[in-house]
Amino acid sequence: MAFVNIMAFVICLFYLSYVWEQKLVEVFPVLTCILIFVLYALAMIRHLSLIDVLSLVIITVFLIWFIKNNKEKRADFTKICLCNMTQASFITAVILIAFAVICTSHRVVAWWDDINFWVTDVKSIYYLDGFSSKYGNVSPEYGDYPPAGQLFKWYFLHFNPRTFNEGLAFAGYYTMNIIFMLPILRKLKGKNVIIMLLMALSLWFLPSIADTFGYYGFCADLTLACVYGGFLFAVTDDKENNASRGKNLNFYYIRLALYLGVLVLIKSVGFVWAAFGLVFFMLYRMSFKDSTKKNRLNVSNIAVFATPVIMGGSWMLFCLMMRRVTNTTATAVKYITTDEYGLSGYMSDYARAFINAFVKLPLHQEKTGLINLTPITFYICVCLIVIFFYRKGLMPKKQGRIVLLFSIISGAVFYGMIFIAHITIFANETQYLEPLGMIMSIERYGAPFTIGMIIFLTNIWLENGNRMLVKEDPISRSFVSEVWHKYGTLLIFVLFVALTVGYEDGYYALIGYRNDVDSLLEVRDSMINEDARTFLNALGEVEVGSGTRVLYIQRDDEPRWVENSYASMEASPISVVYRSVNLEDAPGDWMEAEIRASHAFYLYVENAPADDGAGVFDEMVTDDIFFYEKLYKIEDDGDRLRLSGLP
Repeated sequence: MAFVNIMAFVICLFYLSYVWEQKLVEVFPVLTCILIFVLYALAMIRHLSLIDVLSLVIITVFLIWFIKNNKEKRADFTKICLCNMTQASFITAVILIAFAVICTSHRVVAWWDDINFWVTDVKSIYYLDGFSSKYGNVSPEYGDYPPAGQLFKWYFLHFNPRTFNEGLAFAGYYTMNIIFMLPILRKLKGKNVIIMLLMALSLWFLPSIADTFGYYGFCADLTLACVYGGFLFAVTDDKENNASRGKNLNFYYIRLALYLGVLVLIKSVGFVWAAFGLVFFMLYRMSFKDSTKKNRLNVSNIAVFATPVIMGGSWMLFCLMMRRVTNTTATAVKYITTDEYGLSGYMSDYARAFINAFVKLPLHQEKTGLINLTPITFYICVCLIVIFFYRKGLMPKKQGRIVLLFSIISGAVFYGMIFIAHITIFANETQYLEPLGMIMSIERYGAPFTIGMIIFLTNIWLENGNRMLVKEDPISRSFVSEVWHKYGTLLIFVLFVALTVGYEDGYYALIGYRNDVDSLLEVRDSMINEDARTFLNALGEVEVGSGTRVLYIQRDDEPRWVENSYASMEASPISVVYRSVNLEDAPGDWMEAEIRASHAFYLYVENAPADDGAGVFDEMVTDDIFFYEKLYKIEDDGDRLRLSGLP
């Protein structure tokens, strides 16, 4: 059904471009938001595969619409579609996406956060055809992480419904990031192959100016950055103030609402960036002379504010109902509502590491021989570029000052939030005490500001830069000036990217990773010890449902939380909760309480010495004797807990 899904997406893309009178690269991210919302609804009812049926319905309805229209309207639609299809921006977008999908087809998961959550969770969604039921999420410690990126990965994984393919998940991840950068291409003109290839490469390498993690794993912060940067430009891309009405104005508000709705569904911190975005939206709209008229409470403005609230609220409600929670969220709530946690005792050391990293270390860890931007130099450069833009007339002076003020305050606030997070929520993660560990954290969590502002300012430059570069009479242009008029802004953008990016990171994500695939798989295999391997083999007896959870009791000898994450990834879509227990000292009533608290369907106890206290389970089993390394079904009527051995 891959062809059907792709065909339905393409039909919607061309149809919405026709209705809204927008270029395909501008409709691409809006349609992607709509797709994510549809998948979100289907995942709630655990019927994601119904997207195949919806795709068939879309194709059928379109064919009926096309046939029923008169000849003139069909000709008009076909003409516009052919024109859009041959646009340099669309061709470049297709080339870039196709190249990224093909090149990442052999990627395997290696980044710790992917193993700990992102791939484990999307694997569960893939096999369960949606979200798990109550207590069934496969990453119990990260249950309330929002699912937008996961759902788009699933869309690509679904292209191969028989086998879970990590390469397809990477293809979905990179495609989603690229899609929200595609409006950058909208000013691309002509069919100059060299310029098209340079722009495609520039888009691919663009995030590496200030980010590394997105090229090595499913870093949600980079996706946040792409959507956030696109939203900021969408606010300033105000067709209403360019004397355009009707369909274009509808597109303006629809795009803003959808972007914010997706933003809060990418990561928990997305609501912070949505709040920043709404502040920017209000300030920018209020900056016009007739602001009292244009900013009155109306349906369009309400939709922009309501969409992220509704989408974020629906996910929080779902997590509450399904008992999905994350340690980070719980810790943050305790910091805010209680005095259980104090400030880190390493606060001065954290401050020293933060200042050193903020001032001295480059945002991308690979030092190039050209320009290496530290967080503070990047912050200053953003402010200087905004000043340069409005002084040169690339944006109205009043609106330019709003952008400058917003850039200064939002950057300072969020960098301050990153520091506060390190002395509170991350207080015990001592890897951040070193400047190198701290710059990695600043780089990752600050990506929505850094990459988002790059995308925003790039769009401003490519949209209006020609006003500054070309001022001569068109009649007197030479060949060189004609080329400069057509491609000058693009070439300056390409040069900027070439001077500031981390080439190794971008190369590794597409090609360089192939040299490491075998070794990465060996490392993953080595993390599954014999006890875990025996446990995983035993899971073959479990009938996988939408909320299957297994309590895995381990010997109380050494911490194995890293190895457990690898085991959970292999066990997905079965949810596994781990308890380290000294069975010799475990009374029966305490053990029953622990089993009940796990909300598990099955129990598994790994092998231990004969005198290690297995008798604690003897009164619970329905058989004569309890066995290690055997799965037991948990039956609890509220009064008595029984363990029934699987055949």
